[in-house]
Amino acid sequence: MKTITENNLTWVDIEKPAQKDIAWLKENFNFHPVTLSELIPPSKREKVEQFQDYLFLVMYAPVFNTKKRTTTPTELDVLITANHIITVHNEPVEPLADFFKKCESGGDLKNKVFKDSSGHLFYWIAEEIINFAERQLVHISKNISHIEDGVFKNIERDMIKEISFVKRDILDFRIAVKPLHRIFDSLLAKSADFWPESRNLKIYFNDLIGDYERVWEEADNYTETINSLETTNTNLLNDKTNAIVKTFTILSFITFPTMLIITLLQVDTATNPIRGLPNDFWVIVGFAMLTILAMWTYFKTRKWL
Repeated sequence: MKTITENNLTWVDIEKPAQKDIAWLKENFNFHPVTLSELIPPSKREKVEQFQDYLFLVMYAPVFNTKKRTTTPTELDVLITANHIITVHNEPVEPLADFFKKCESGGDLKNKVFKDSSGHLFYWIAEEIINFAERQLVHISKNISHIEDGVFKNIERDMIKEISFVKRDILDFRIAVKPLHRIFDSLLAKSADFWPESRNLKIYFNDLIGDYERVWEEADNYTETINSLETTNTNLLNDKTNAIVKTFTILSFITFPTMLIITLLQVDTATNPIRGLPNDFWVIVGFAMLTILAMWTYFKTRKWL
């Protein structure tokens, strides 16, 4: 448990909560037992619940998993009272930890973040998560650039798997980020009741919604880009496959008549005009070459080659 206090405003951060942390919260705050029971096990969905003197939020931060090569949602529970922000999470939340350290070190940032209400403090925390989400899109942008280069370097087959990884990553990112819009919308609606003395909070929550929409639109652009690259890659791969099939088909049509002519000229019958002649082997070879030349000329005339 870590704590920062400034201007009668306190931020408590609890990572990997244990029963002693729940007991401390029960002793020092008037939180409902149902709320406290939801802090340790993972929640099924996002939520904003308003009680008489506190708000309970369940939200998620998108974190890229390098081993799985995809984005995973990391749960963050937030308890907001008039003078406290309590963040609870079972896993490390990178943007939260970095922002806590910056505020802990003091200076102008700490004064700016802690100078108003708990609603303003939450705004700065949520803003860090949104900014972190936007930075998470950088690796998606790099992967898309890598795929774009690969698509036009005749390695279309290798790009099929890479495209699948990026499409899954974008999908998982959108799943992780989408609940934030509902969180911010709900807080915007509840802000006037919960923080009646802070009329300007609506501006802050509207700003969060605007920042969220910017991130969502960027993810949408990447979705359209990767879908277009997948279509292009598929078309190039199909074109290459069709060219190979066409080549083998033409070879088959050239080979079949040639083999038929050679087989007929080798039939052991009394009336075979070729067998027994001097240089009959070379005569058969000549007929085969003439057949190949005739078929080749026909295909060129039809513009199939």
